[in-house]
Amino acid sequence: MNKRIAFMARLNERLSIVEEALNKIGKLDELKQRLLTLEKNLYLSKKVLTFEEACSYMGISESLLYKLTAAKEVPHYKPRGKMLYFDKEELDSWLLQNKEPYKSVNKANRFTNSYHNEQGIQNNDCK
Repeated sequence: MNKRIAFMARLNERLSIVEEALNKIGKLDELKQRLLTLEKNLYLSKKVLTFEEACSYMGISESLLYKLTAAKEVPHYKPRGKMLYFDKEELDSWLLQNKEPYKSVNKANRFTNSYHNEQGIQNNDCK
């Protein structure tokens, strides 16, 4: 009987250790989220970004950014011939180039009404 009590005590101790570790992991996830938020806010205040920061800022992979810089498609700087740097404002302009046209609300409503008429659907909300 004493062996069983000792076994249960060790088991409870191990479960406590596992629970404590799981609680720490949860806290680490919270810290990770907070760090990511701080990192994003840091990009807002910086004018010049490193290669890794530019990848993160634009949400693209390193290999894609290497391809874009090699093809001279994205504005970048190599002050000593090796390290790549990016002007954040130039990246913003580059990201916002080739704006896609959008339909106005009236055109969209006419399109929807036309579709509904073709389908024989009555919809009073789309006028």
